[in-house]
Parts: sequence; structure tokens; C-alpha cells
Amino acid sequence: MRSVLGRRIIATTVLATTLLVAGCSTSPASQDLCANAKNLTSAVDEMRALKPDGSKLDALSAKVDAALARLDQFQAVSEGRFDTAVSTLRANLEGFKQTLAAAGNEAFTAAAPQLTASLKDISTAYAALNESLATQCKAA
Repeated sequence: MRSVLGRRIIATTVLATTLLVAGCSTSPASQDLCANAKNLTSAVDEMRALKPDGSKLDALSAKVDAALARLDQFQAVSEGRFDTAVSTLRANLEGFKQTLAAAGNEAFTAAAPQLTASLKDISTAYAALNESLATQCKAA
């Protein structure tokens, strides 16, 4: 009887310790929806600030990767509330990235109109997400 009770106490202690340690490993800021929305806004704005031209392909690619990483972080804390808008924005970012990769430096002139149109799609998708966020984050 004592060994069963002892095992339960040990199991409960181990579980409580695990939950406590897990809770301590995540910072409150990384779990804040509005802070993540603000970081996403910055990343998307930085990406949109670079106009597609042949000399900035690497910079654009890095900005798209940064925006996708911020979108992942945002989605992780959004608890599924913005899945449709996040999916649309992700698809537009991925499409832009694919067009950018296909363009390369030598085929850039031919791809420039498609890249410009893709940037407009990203802006539209981001605006829809930002509009959804307006009720929860005043300055997202």
C-alpha cells in the first residue's frame, strides 16, 4: 500500500516539476499575441520596402524568410483565431519566394511584373490579417 502511495507522490511531484520547468522556459513576451503581431508587421514592412530589382534579390529573399519566420511565431500564439488570414498571407509569401527563386539575376526583367503583382497580393493579405487584429491589438 505504501509503495503505491509513494509512487503516486513521486509521479505527481515529477509531473508538477515538469510543468513548472516548461512554464519557465517560455517568456511572456514570446507568447504575447500583440507583440508577435507587431514583429510580423515590422518584417512585412521591411520586405515591402525593398522594391524588386535585380540587385536586391538576395536581400528580398532574406526579408521573405524573416517574414515567414515571424508569421510562424505569430501563428503559434494566435490559437487558431486567424488561420484563414495567416494561410492566405503564408501562401502569398511562399508564392513570392518561389517567383523570386525562379527569377534569378538573369531572368529578373521578365519576372519583375509578376514580383510586383505578388507584392500587392502580400499587401492585401496582410491588410486583411491586420484588420482582423485591430480589435485585439490597437497598434498592430
